Amino acid sequence: MTKQVKNKTSEAELRNYKAVQFAASNLFDGDMAATHKWLNEPVYGLGDKAPVNMLSSETETQQVLDLIGRLEHGVFS
Repeated sequence: MTKQVKNKTSEAELRNYKAVQFAASNLFDGDMAATHKWLNEPVYGLGDKAPVNMLSSETETQQVLDLIGRLEHGVFS
């Protein structure tokens, strides 16, 4: 049973990663090097957490997606 829960978590994290990567690549106009760098480095707007470390929960994933949306629209606060 533990293995099934772990697999579901991994599937959710992968789904979250794909959504965040897609949104971030749009933010960086398809520049995958910039996308990868942004996903893996601490981001001030996320409390100095790397976005890739915030994908285990839907709530934190949504925080990352919300920040990307704000950045796309020039809302920095």
